Amino acid sequence: MKRLAIITVGKTHSGKSTFARLLEKNLANSFIVDQDHHAAFIHSHYQKLQPNRAKYA
Repeated sequence: MKRLAIITVGKTHSGKSTFARLLEKNLANSFIVDQDHHAAFIHSHYQKLQPNRAKYA
């Protein structure tokens, strides 16, 4: 099976997620890996990986 990774880069609210959803809808066997979901997961489950804010203040 041929695999393809499509990475979008751009400013906030520039349409990256909208573009990704359209691709996912139109490409068979595709899915979105959203970096925001990874950040939320790490924030809620791995506190030790979070920066020590007091250290940088």
